[in-house]
Amino acid sequence: DEPLVFSLTGWMEGSQLRKIVAISSEDGHGIEEYYLENEQPLFVYSTYQRDALSKKPVTIENRLYFKDGHIFKWLTNDKAAGVLHGEDYAGETERLTSNCTAFVAALKNKKSGKTAATQVTEGTFVRIDEGDYLHWNMNTSSEDELSLFILKPDASVEKVMDNPQDYVGKRCRATWKTSLEDIPEAGGKIEVKQILSVEWIGKK
Repeated sequence: DEPLVFSLTGWMEGSQLRKIVAISSEDGHGIEEYYLENEQPLFVYSTYQRDALSKKPVTIENRLYFKDGHIFKWLTNDKAAGVLHGEDYAGETERLTSNCTAFVAALKNKKSGKTAATQVTEGTFVRIDEGDYLHWNMNTSSEDELSLFILKPDASVEKVMDNPQDYVGKRCRATWKTSLEDIPEAGGKIEVKQILSVEWIGKK
């Protein structure tokens, strides 16, 4: 499956988000408007196109009202939905509240301009492991082995990838960061340590 991507717009009142509009990358381009109280859903209005690629797409509208963190009223024009039961309310509550938490975090992170802090570790280059992803392995000064994903490195790392055997046992200084990356083999987005660049200590 293709990862689901959202385009987010947020409205702030002071330091708190009061409204979020999320547009998904799915066929039908679903749009969800979150109206927030204490940065939790109070009311959500959603629309999407059913059979979006057909000649006669149908616009589905949902209005969901929250109280104490749960949906207590759900209005929809979706005639195919039938009678909505407790498990439907619970599932939609979980989806919307978890999405809302992620959207608030993403928008606040963007607003503050935060970026993942880089770290620098010195040690001895050991090898590059090959698998679903390449990994840079080095022994650190504390004699622990550090394994780093090779995802978007600069030319200094790419040079080593061409002939890693030429660098085994050499002292180096690796710059790396911890970031949230989409790793389909692990089931989606996970936190990984990835190398950004390397410089060599002493003669190469």
